[in-house]
Amino acid sequence: MIATGDSRANTGFTGAGEKPLITVGIVTLNREWSIGCVLRSLLEQTYPHRKIYVVVVDGCSADRTVEVASSILTGSDFSGYKVIVRKTNIPEARNVCIDEMRGEALLFWDSDVVMEPEAIEKLVHATEEGFDIVSAARITFYVNSEKDVCRVFDYLSSLLKKRSGAESVAETTFVTMGHTLISKRVLEKLRFDPDLTFGEDADYSARARLEGFKVGLHRGVIAVDVNVAKGRLSDIYVYAPIRVLLKGLRKKARAKVLTLGFEVSWKNTLRYFASNPRYAFYLGYAPLAVLAATGLLARAPAFLLPLPLYALFYIFYQLPRRGLSGALRAFAVSVLVGVPLAALMVYYTLSFEVRELVARKGFRRVK
Repeated sequence: MIATGDSRANTGFTGAGEKPLITVGIVTLNREWSIGCVLRSLLEQTYPHRKIYVVVVDGCSADRTVEVASSILTGSDFSGYKVIVRKTNIPEARNVCIDEMRGEALLFWDSDVVMEPEAIEKLVHATEEGFDIVSAARITFYVNSEKDVCRVFDYLSSLLKKRSGAESVAETTFVTMGHTLISKRVLEKLRFDPDLTFGEDADYSARARLEGFKVGLHRGVIAVDVNVAKGRLSDIYVYAPIRVLLKGLRKKARAKVLTLGFEVSWKNTLRYFASNPRYAFYLGYAPLAVLAATGLLARAPAFLLPLPLYALFYIFYQLPRRGLSGALRAFAVSVLVGVPLAALMVYYTLSFEVRELVARKGFRRVK
């Protein structure tokens, strides 16, 4: 299913002093609870609406996401829009946005994100100043239920309108894609890897930098990512099928290591593990499993206790946010996905092949 609308012909070419046409790409699935608020935030942008083309890629929602989005876009004053319903994962949907884009750049805008009215203006300006990929700074906000979402969105949107942030853009190793502008010259060279059912943004950032493109974080633009704390609405990684999460795991680990710093080093990996202790926690399963196996062979019951206690600690830690079924699911994901991912990160930190690639490509901070 494809719905389209064009208010005027626009080739993307601009005259002197005229702003470039850009495409806003929105990847969505079952976001009836947020898509209306997100599109209202887009409609409040100060960037000329006749220079904005919108592509919505819906992964076959079971709710009214498509109807809500189509209704709002039909009444908008954007250059045009297209709503595409197609069974895709996230990187596949991002590639559809690239295929359907018009203009000089593509802004990925997640279906649970609001940004300040000047966001597009500032991000486009940053690409004109030398950044090939530039992202807004993100704040993550949790609400208790979907009923609270739009009320919170409206409140946060009013706050964003009143702020005046610094205009600094800093080069970085990695950006998330939910509020990120990418220039056409990058998109002509790189696509998202469809194997990466999560971590597609880290992989894309790493490959872009290896190709010599400059990636930046705009501290003067704030994006608020609103999530529902309990249930499956925002918990897409925990509730995704295990086979899907395991797909492309080696690529995900390699990309993560490449985005930890401007060089591959133990220092950067250890710093990441310290600031994200769940990965260090995942690695703890391995020695405890060996200890338990030794206890079975040696008939030493005391050796068996640490592993289940370790698992119970993780389950109880997850209970307040996810409930019992969600906590058990998170535990299964931590063992089956988290352990090999963390182990592969250690492997790629040590990998001679990765270090050689970084050295050969001159993978260093641009001065």
